[in-house]
Amino acid sequence: MLGDGTRLHTVLLLPEGEGPWPALLLRHPYDVAGDEVAGMVDVARLTAAGYLVALQDVRGRFGSDGAFDPCAQEAADGAEAVAWLAARAECTGAVGMWGGSYASDTQYAALLGGAEVKAVAPAISPALSAFDGFRFRGGVPEIGSTLAWTHYAIAPHEIARVPDADRRAARQERWEATERAIADGSAYRAGALSERPDVEPIVAWGLDRLRAPLDAAIQRVGKIGDRIGAVAVPALVIGGWFDVFLGSTLELHRRLAEAARTTGSPAPRLIIGPWSHASMGSEIAGVDFGPTAAADHLWGDGDLTTQHVRWFDGALRGAPLPDAPVQVFVMGANRWLALEEFPPPSARTVELLLGADGAISTTPAAGDRTLVSDPHDPVPTQGGAVLLFGGFDAGPADQRVIEARPDVMTWRTEPLTADVTVVGAVRAVVHLSTTGTDADVVVRLCDEHPDGTVRVIADGVQRGSARGVDSVTGRGERRPLTPGRDEEFEVDLWATAHTFSRGHRLRVDIAQSSSPRWEVGTNSCGPAGEPGEPQVATWTIRHGGAHPTRLIVQTVDL
Repeated sequence: MLGDGTRLHTVLLLPEGEGPWPALLLRHPYDVAGDEVAGMVDVARLTAAGYLVALQDVRGRFGSDGAFDPCAQEAADGAEAVAWLAARAECTGAVGMWGGSYASDTQYAALLGGAEVKAVAPAISPALSAFDGFRFRGGVPEIGSTLAWTHYAIAPHEIARVPDADRRAARQERWEATERAIADGSAYRAGALSERPDVEPIVAWGLDRLRAPLDAAIQRVGKIGDRIGAVAVPALVIGGWFDVFLGSTLELHRRLAEAARTTGSPAPRLIIGPWSHASMGSEIAGVDFGPTAAADHLWGDGDLTTQHVRWFDGALRGAPLPDAPVQVFVMGANRWLALEEFPPPSARTVELLLGADGAISTTPAAGDRTLVSDPHDPVPTQGGAVLLFGGFDAGPADQRVIEARPDVMTWRTEPLTADVTVVGAVRAVVHLSTTGTDADVVVRLCDEHPDGTVRVIADGVQRGSARGVDSVTGRGERRPLTPGRDEEFEVDLWATAHTFSRGHRLRVDIAQSSSPRWEVGTNSCGPAGEPGEPQVATWTIRHGGAHPTRLIVQTVDL
């Protein structure tokens, strides 16, 4: 029971024998009963390893009392939960936390609330930022994942908890109206965020945050953001190359590693597999990366549960930790790479110049290419690091249908004469002018196979009016573009680890949108950065000379 009298449903699993034992706590809003049999980590093996395990539904969800207020409630509730668990007679007083997605948010929130957590293991984590893949990416609202989470993951149970039958039926009608709007695309068409339909309260909660200023106080609630100093405990950070929160996960690890070097705080560990937010198997989007890619095999050294046990044994019991602090899966080569840090210091920065002739080379053809951006006919999402609904699945999906559109430009290298392995950050610099006052530039790095298949490896987006906005804090001025003026867009594709095999080609795509993943831009912007009415615009992309449109990657020798 919390201090305000709210009871939180908690399952306690005790090891055999006599305690006390160190404790491991999992807190999330998705019904912890499922974690007893089929969670990311095998809790039976945690107890067999000598840990007191606590699984807790957060306030207002499933077996717990109260009303659910996402993110806002978790600092105080998490701190109380940790203190309660640490004080139990069965516990030594040492508490660690683990879990993915919202369950990683609860770990950092507990630390913000002052909890004396001794170690954490956050996976596929949005905890660092509201802006880099959680609510926004490159200043563009993540409308697809917001709808997916609020409407599908949270709203059904919220409706089921309503005690009054008439009120419950009314809320169910609103849910069904949103369902129809998602099905026909009107929920995420250009300009949809400027409207305020009668939707489920939790859906309204999510959409309101997409409408709020990027640096509004509500965007920081429950997010570690620039308060990274609160995480002075050992952290095992886990992510996936096709996870919607990859950027947040990698930035979190980078900041923790930097803090460890400067302050002497515990160095973090990092595991990144070829995984999405919903899958940690070996196959995704029709691509099989081999048996060791799956979380239940890894690099031939146990599964993900084994890694958690070893991590907490080291952090809570003083056992030796693995030698390599970083393990990343190199797609294409289909092998794990052990590193001291990510990206590796040996990585070489390579600039791939995009030419007006559609080629990628060291001496690009100078000139211009144009495309027409029509908000009423957006480019559909096809794979990538997404968390969506329906058939919009994550992963290295084939891009050929998308690339056949006239509003998608492509560039490619000649067939490679030797393997090229990219390990580290990926970004693009695009020089363009537009007839509009705003532009959303979507860039994808792809692997073109000899049979013509084109697999997306990494992607990103940047809204022109938000070029001056910091991706983590949301601070910075938003301003419209000047029609006809050459502008430089820097697009962050986050990072990857991928081998482009001999005979393959590196391929780069640029598009005007990716819907329903990101809000469809209107090509127009008001004086304060607010979207204007949708309008058709013509883009002119510049190449060569003073306008070197290019992709920047980091390469290594395997």
